[in-house]
Amino acid sequence: MADVTTRFPVQVICTIIGLPRDDHQQFVEWSEAINLGVLDPERGHAAADALTASLRPIVDARRADPTDDLISGLVHAEIDGERLSEDRIYSFLRLLVPAGAETTSRAMGNALVALLTHPDALAAVRADRTLLPAVVEECLRWETPVAMVMRIATRDTEVDGCPISAGTPVTVLTSSANHDDRRWPDPDEWQPDRAPQPNLAFGAGPHACLGVNLARAELHVGLGALLDRLPGLALDPDDEEPVVAGYAFRGPHQLRVVFEPTHVTSAVAG
Repeated sequence: MADVTTRFPVQVICTIIGLPRDDHQQFVEWSEAINLGVLDPERGHAAADALTASLRPIVDARRADPTDDLISGLVHAEIDGERLSEDRIYSFLRLLVPAGAETTSRAMGNALVALLTHPDALAAVRADRTLLPAVVEECLRWETPVAMVMRIATRDTEVDGCPISAGTPVTVLTSSANHDDRRWPDPDEWQPDRAPQPNLAFGAGPHACLGVNLARAELHVGLGALLDRLPGLALDPDDEEPVVAGYAFRGPHQLRVVFEPTHVTSAVAG
């Protein structure tokens, strides 16, 4: 997890936004603190302030000399003569960096747990990469990396007989919805050959995840690259079986593996 899955997505989102990739480890630490800010508000606010401070000189530079990154697009975007305020620019960037780093990292970890604990499925994917999209969707359903989201009811409504008044805070358990046995038989089982059905891993409607297509692409590319570069990839037989853990965010804390040393040098260099 520390060597691969946390490094890959944060470097991707840094490149897209226009942040220095060499600082990816710092962005990982800030992202984790911001995402878990509800549990440790002081640490979360400090991380958000530090991230904003690191963004200011980059935003100023892109305002003076735009490039082809997202920061340039944000500071120069204009609709009907109106541009984004400074607060909105930094608020948006503080959202994108953690969203592009933390969640995809956990999703990739969950997918690796699924594949490595199902050797037959791993062998099938290694032989036929067209199976990857179905594997990814089942992984997102089976162990949803963002297990819950917070919402506020905009009007009086009722869900399955439970009245909810307008203005009521609601915790939506997306991971529970993705294990609804009325929709997926044996929902706790990882079955990549299920008939495709939409799930709530990326939300729905106006609150659907902005980076859904990027996240899927990263999972397809990242998993495929690992299978290409690490022949014989398997769980370390001397280690305990990996565990997916977490409350609001779920993923394995570590994932110890073995692989054949063939092409290791080129894999690391790549």
